[in-house]
Amino acid sequence: MILRLVWASVRQRSGRSALLLGGYALGVGVTIVLLSVGQAMVDQARDRELLGGGDLIVLPEGIDLETLRTGGASSMYFSVEQATLLYREVLAGSRFDDRIAAAAPWIDDELLYLEADSGLVPISAGATLPGEATDLGAAPDLLAGTWADLDADRTWRNPSAADFYRSIDGLHLPRGAAARDTTWAEWHYFNVLLPDSGWLYLTYMVGGDLPDGRWGGRVLATRVAPEPRRATVYSVEVGSENVTFAEGRPNLAIGQSSVTIETDGSYRLRARVPPESGVAASSALAPLTVDLTVSERTRRYLPPVDIGSSDFVSGYTVPLLDGLATGQVCEGERCHQLNGARTYHDHNWGTWSGVTWDWGQARAGPYSVLYGGVVQETDADAHATQGGRFLYLADEHGFAGVFTIRELTTLWPSQEGQGTPAAIAIHADNGPDSLALSVAVGHTQVTTGPVAQDGPPALFYQMRGTLELSGRLFGNEIQERGDGFFETWTRGR
Repeated sequence: MILRLVWASVRQRSGRSALLLGGYALGVGVTIVLLSVGQAMVDQARDRELLGGGDLIVLPEGIDLETLRTGGASSMYFSVEQATLLYREVLAGSRFDDRIAAAAPWIDDELLYLEADSGLVPISAGATLPGEATDLGAAPDLLAGTWADLDADRTWRNPSAADFYRSIDGLHLPRGAAARDTTWAEWHYFNVLLPDSGWLYLTYMVGGDLPDGRWGGRVLATRVAPEPRRATVYSVEVGSENVTFAEGRPNLAIGQSSVTIETDGSYRLRARVPPESGVAASSALAPLTVDLTVSERTRRYLPPVDIGSSDFVSGYTVPLLDGLATGQVCEGERCHQLNGARTYHDHNWGTWSGVTWDWGQARAGPYSVLYGGVVQETDADAHATQGGRFLYLADEHGFAGVFTIRELTTLWPSQEGQGTPAAIAIHADNGPDSLALSVAVGHTQVTTGPVAQDGPPALFYQMRGTLELSGRLFGNEIQERGDGFFETWTRGR
């Protein structure tokens, strides 16, 4: 009966029936096409050969999977920022070793041109680490030759301690406008906590007017005794003829003082520094001599980063967030023997005209904490260009996170900002995680810097204090106490 009604309707209204059937067929066809395209995209997204062989793909910021598959990433010169840190500390580190079996860097669909008799021939090429690609199950079918890790591949993946520290701690020569800036300077800085004997700030610095040859080196040491809090400053300057270093290498010799990377990856520090001119205490007239071997306790580090802006150059790396020093520090005939003393090492370079900063490093429970912020005044009205401002966290697994500092407040004992800092408060966040750092300042060493032509002198505050670290990390609440060293460089108060 129903079939008769259908045929009767088709005969009586054939045009309407044809339109209805055509519309229905078009809708079904579109649905089939969309489902087919969607399935193809799912299949491609799961194709290890197309996307580097992994279950998890880390892409450069700002692109998607389709851009990657069509070669857009290479044509637009995208890259994964701090790829070595991400690979060694996150993907191949110990934090996720129960969830990540293997990881490999992958460059895919790089467009190259070969010159042949017939002209330029376009080819598509990719690259990865053979051993890691094999572990991922994405090794290509080898038609001829060999395909195995080179020494450079093995060094990139798992460098020796010496290779690692040489790679992140190399010295620089200024380029472009920075080469014409007389305020260019670069230094190795070490902070050694002497057990029951205070602490030592030790700086090996090079800089000056490089184009005209008027530059040199300086070794600066500040020895702070525990009780009473007494600081003795040692300093020596030498000309460029007594300074030895090579670009891209960490080794630096300034007169009788030097920093050297040993074959086992440790730092050998030697220094002989007289008291700064004007020191009156007769007991302090003997020079300070240092002979220390500094090595990692755990590999906690910050790789080289640019924390300046388009207006000024400022670079920074922290090879040793958690180091140990063994050897001796002597003030004249009085020597302190060290065996595994807590030590920190960082390395700065850049131009420093009109620059101020805040910096701190501390240990709080299982965490190593580092923060920094750089500002440059750009005109007479003290308008400022903000450079990088961050809080960096590391733990027993290494890198634990980078947080953006939203608020950094230095609290002074009076509303007029007189005296020395009493406390520091920092609030930082990264997505759902956030941290608060509260520092109570104990000892402060104040140094007066260069005097501006029409402004107050620069004041450099080196502080030691205790801190509280609290907040949310990896979705868990944390609260730790510790101690550390902190700096504030201002243009007078």
